[in-house]
This record gives sequence, structure tokens and C-alpha cells, in this order.
Amino acid sequence: MAGLSIDKITKRFGETEVLRQVSLDIADGEFVSLVGPSGCGKSTLLRIVAGLETQCAGDIRIGGQSVAGLRAADRNLSMVFQSYALYPHLSVGQNIAVPLRMRRLRGMQRLPVLGRFMPGARALARDIDQEVDRAAQMLEIGHLLHRKPGQLSGGQRQRVALGRALVRDPAAFLLDEPLSNLDAKLRVQTRTEIAELHRRLAATFIYVTHDQVEAMTMSDRIAVMMGGRILQCAAPHVVYDDPDTIEVAEFIGSPKINILPVELDGDGRVSLLDRDLGLVARNAPRGGASLGLRPEALRLASGGDAPLRGHVAHIENLGSELFAQVEVPGLGRRVTLRAAAQQRAALGLGTPVGLSFDRELALLFDASGARLRGITRAAPARVEVA
Repeated sequence: MAGLSIDKITKRFGETEVLRQVSLDIADGEFVSLVGPSGCGKSTLLRIVAGLETQCAGDIRIGGQSVAGLRAADRNLSMVFQSYALYPHLSVGQNIAVPLRMRRLRGMQRLPVLGRFMPGARALARDIDQEVDRAAQMLEIGHLLHRKPGQLSGGQRQRVALGRALVRDPAAFLLDEPLSNLDAKLRVQTRTEIAELHRRLAATFIYVTHDQVEAMTMSDRIAVMMGGRILQCAAPHVVYDDPDTIEVAEFIGSPKINILPVELDGDGRVSLLDRDLGLVARNAPRGGASLGLRPEALRLASGGDAPLRGHVAHIENLGSELFAQVEVPGLGRRVTLRAAAQQRAALGLGTPVGLSFDRELALLFDASGARLRGITRAAPARVEVA
């Protein structure tokens, strides 16, 4: 296995620039997810790493060595595609064995009938069969080796594609939205299997997905891409709790973060709907800004202290918890609250409610969307906002 370095990669299709000097260092054995909306350039970047596309500028280094000009077949990378790309006429075992046969057998040795009689072919075939069997057992598909892809479920086909990548013993694994064709239950199961496979192999994984849940649950680090750039790359909890920009904050997290329009005065005090929130932003310019509150940062509040009050407009009941959307007059948008199942009775449709928030979890962004840090309490007394 090896580390991988992406250095100032630029890619244009005609006049359209899809990657803009993208740089990213991935350590040996690290699992990094490229996540972002459709069209942000994440799959194009992966294809450039794999050698399936050529960059307009920049360099890719694997194990410290530049692979500029190397064919995909010479980069020692294994890629798992969204479509599985299995040969329908070959059995599971034969599909997994394809890269080994291509690498180890000479042209005549690959012939269907005569090949087995060529010098050394039988010994090589036994070695290949043993490696295929080991990969199949690791992925728990050993009982499927004699079936054809058409006889398998989507999850089983994806394991076969992983097995074919696994036997190559590559410098890194590249996975391009491999779970997008699976149903919700299979996605949960297969992403667990991929994460466990990564831990067993201690291999370098680069995983492309538009599904932030996949990225959050599987990765050592997440690289959030938008508009052909990496906006932030950090551990999942850092990207969620401490986003650098409002774009990252809005993309990561489900339900989406609540973004509320606020005003900063000359002293940096934050107000919402002309109510002081008890927060001060140091060295922040006066004017409009945005306050970000995750649904779990909000809580129900009683009394007249709440600067935000409204009524419950919609409820999503998930059993163990529920999400209530609160319509707030004058705000122009709904605020989403994550609540415990025990609070269900207090959150009926149309019920008037007040909301407060944990100021330690408040995120502030300037008018351009950049994060404003250094927020402090305006006073020692606890101020609740509802």
C-alpha cells in the first residue's frame, strides 16, 4: 500500500473548468471520502487519479513517485465503479480472477482449452484460485463463486467487484459511488462491510460519494468539494461541528442546519429580529451575517424570554426521535428542531412553541459565507433564545 498526493490538479472540458488547482495529501492506510453535490468534480478527480482522464495541469504522486504519463494499468490502483462492470458470461470466481490472469498469465496461457496445457499454467492457475478463494471468504461470497452475475443481488454483485479489486493488492483502492445502485437497507449493510474491510486491510481508500451519511460513517477524513474546489478536508466530526464555510455547514448534516439572518452592531453584538442574542463576534464587520444552528442545538423553551416564537408546521416522526419544523413569523423560513420521542405530546401540529439554543453550538458566518470564530457570551448570565 502507499500514500497518495494530489498536487494542484486543474481540468477543463472546453471552456468549462471543472477542477481548479485541487490539492490533497492522503496518508498510507487512510480512508478519505470526496463528497459534494453532482457536478462538483469529485468523480473527474478520481478518474484523473486512476489514469482514466488526463489533467490539464498539476501532478499525481503515488508512494512519492509521479505517475504523470503512466497508463491506468501501470498505476497499480484498483477501481470499483458504480455499475460494478462485471462480465456477465463469467462466473463470480472468474470475474474476481480477471486481473490476476491478465497480470500473471501469458497470452497462450489464457486460452480457454489449450492454455491449461501450456508450461507452468496449471501451477499459476492453482495460485490464482487460492487467492480468489481467500478474497471471496473475506467478503463472505465463497458460496457464490460458481454463479453468474445475473444470479446475484445488487449487494452480492458489489462484493464481487470489491473482490476483483482486492486480489490485485493495489497501492490504493478507488471507489466511485459504489453503493448508489443499492436499496437503503443494503447501503447500510455494505458501507459497514467496506469500513470493516478497510480496517482489516489497513489500505488506502479514496471514496467518492454524494451521500454525506456514507462519508460521515466510513471515513477518516472528508474532503467537501463544490465548484471544482475542496472547501474543507478534516475528520467527519470536525467538518460537522466546525465548518469553515456556510456551504460546508449546509451540505453536511441531515436535516440541514438552520441558517438564520442576524445583524452585527459596531461592537459585534448579534441580534435576531431586533432581539439581542447575548453573543458577541470579535473583530467582525458591522452588518448582515448568518447564524447557523444544528437541529440538536435547539430546544423547547417556555415563558416570554424567547426571541423566536412560532407554531409547529410539520413533524417527521422517526420513532426514537422526531424533527419538528417551526414556522416563525417575520423570519421567512422554518426552523427545524430535533426532539426526543418523549416530547411528542408538546409538538402537535399548530402548537405554539418557543425555542432556545445552546450558545456553545452556535456557528456564525459573515456576509460572504466565511466562518466567524471567536464568538463569546455578551454577559455572564445565561441568555436563552427561542
